[in-house]
Amino acid sequence: MDIKEFCIAHKFDMSKCEIALGGGSFGMADLKTSPAEFLSLAEDDFERGGLAALVNATTNAKRAIVSQLDQLLISFGYQPLRWNVPKKIERIRALGLMAPSLLRKVVDMRNILEHEYATPELGKVEEALDIASLFVMSASAMFIPFDDVLEFSHPDSTVMTGTVTHITAGLNRKSGRVFYTVYAYEPGEYAGRCVGQCEIESGHVLFEAMVKLSASLMLRYKVNQALSDFESAFAYP
Repeated sequence: MDIKEFCIAHKFDMSKCEIALGGGSFGMADLKTSPAEFLSLAEDDFERGGLAALVNATTNAKRAIVSQLDQLLISFGYQPLRWNVPKKIERIRALGLMAPSLLRKVVDMRNILEHEYATPELGKVEEALDIASLFVMSASAMFIPFDDVLEFSHPDSTVMTGTVTHITAGLNRKSGRVFYTVYAYEPGEYAGRCVGQCEIESGHVLFEAMVKLSASLMLRYKVNQALSDFESAFAYP
């Protein structure tokens, strides 16, 4: 049963809900070499000085950025290792996570170095390190921890057509899968009585909209846009 069938079955109208974060502790997947380790290598290279060190600093700054993109995508159930950088950034943005356009400057700089054998300029290498550092640190900060539970409720009983008062959706990572588990509740003791559940798999348009909504609510950034995107995703056939 998909989420629309689930809501119809429980007579729950998600378009008339209040939405709030419900906490959680969803963390990033581990990589063999972390983005922070590549960043540290890049900084050490830069400190040594000289042409070889600048080349290595540029390479490791790019590795820090690309591995951070990969870590975020893998954490949400994607398999991005063979994707090009523009596709990685596109999917990160669809999830509502930070991926500034400046990231391309570092990637392009590394490509010029690799394919045109241009000597990296000291100022541009320093800028690349700053961009990589800001991206890696901001991405890590979002996951200390990431609020992985969304709560959809009908505080006004006049909009209810069934007995379900609220729905919760929590992120899960299990056996290589990443998905939301959605629970419907009727009135009862404590948080209510669970009367049904379904799942939303990673890659589903609504999955991305829900991650984006969580990120926007956490950061208090472009919340109205995230709500609008969620409504559009839910209405998507």
